[in-house]
Formats: sequence, structure tokens, C-alpha cells
Amino acid sequence: MGTEIGRALRKRGAITWLAAAIAAVAVASDLSLAAFRHGYDAPRIALAAVSVCALALLGRGDRCSLGLTFRLNPSYRYWVRATLLIGAIVGLFCLVAFLLLHAAGVHIPIPATPPDQAVSSVVFACIAAPLLEEAIYRLVFCVPFAAITGTRTTIMLSGAIFAGLHFVYGNPSPDNFIAGFFLAWAYLKSGSIFTPLLLHSLGNACAVAAHIVHWYMTS
Repeated sequence: MGTEIGRALRKRGAITWLAAAIAAVAVASDLSLAAFRHGYDAPRIALAAVSVCALALLGRGDRCSLGLTFRLNPSYRYWVRATLLIGAIVGLFCLVAFLLLHAAGVHIPIPATPPDQAVSSVVFACIAAPLLEEAIYRLVFCVPFAAITGTRTTIMLSGAIFAGLHFVYGNPSPDNFIAGFFLAWAYLKSGSIFTPLLLHSLGNACAVAAHIVHWYMTS
């Protein structure tokens, strides 16, 4: 799969590896902050902002290389269909995983969100989380690694690290286990950070809705 992501860092020697080092430090630092702080506070926001700015400087401000464009490859219609298909795949995966885990006697708790917390939950899950996590685990991480390792390896690495982040959060649900792979693929395929950002937000919106429904069912 060809991609515009990371093109400004290809074959630039030390600059490319410096960008990869910045990405590795950003990811490791964010994982550490997430483990001990459990929120989207100033240190994590500052880390994402500084890392994105550093990468932009190393990439000579090439917006297409960073995916800071609203132009989607191959087309908007393609991504409407892809979104529906990804949603169906993730939903089916979660259903099968929950059934298998239940049969094995493993219980994954489902949060119950009261309706009076719906607005704050939407802001947190559908705006704050996607913005910060896509900035670090897609934009900052995937740009240099796509230039070095190619798209397939980058998708595998980004997806695995993203799954690890949710284990650190204490939220190792089946959807979080596979979501990062789809989000990384969407970023590299579309050439725009706005594609995984929207997918991430929509996925979290579905989760918030499920948590609210669960509150009604258990209250």
C-alpha cells in the first residue's frame, strides 16, 4: 500500500532516525503518564503538541507528509463504505470475544454511565481522547516509521502499542485490542489524520452509548 504519510522523511538519513527517536520517546512518555495520571491533563497535551511541532519541523512543514489535509484517498465515498465495514467487523469481533470469554468464565466489566454524566463522557471520549491519542499514536508515531519500515510494519506496531495503552488504562476490552490496527491503516491509506480521528470519535461514541444503555438496564 502506497502512502503520502512520511514522504518528507524518506531517505533523509539522520533526520529520519531523529524523527523516529522523537516518536519512540513520545510514545514511551505518554504510556508512562497514562499509567500514573489516568487522564488527559496538561503534561500529556504538552507532550503531544511538542512532538507534533518537532515532527513538522523535521518534515519541512509538508502537510501531506503529516496527513494534515482534508483530501482523502481514494475518495470520500470509499471511506463511508469503509467506516460501515470496520464498524461491522469490530462489532462482530467484540460479540464473539465476549461470548468466548463468558464461556471461559472470564468477566469483562461494562461501565454504567448515568445520563447526567453523558455530556462529560462524550467530551472526554469523543473529543479529548481521539485528539490526543491520534496525535501521538498515529501522527507522531506513524510518520517516521512509515518512512523507515513501510506501511505494514507501521500498522502492526501502531496497533499493538495502542492496544497496550488501553491495558495501561485498565480498559482491555476487545474493541480496544484491534481498533489501533484499523486506525493506523485508515491514516496511512487515506493520507489524512482526520480519517482515524473521526473513526476513533465514532467508535468511542458507540461505547458511550452502550455504557448509558447499560446503566438503564442495571439501575
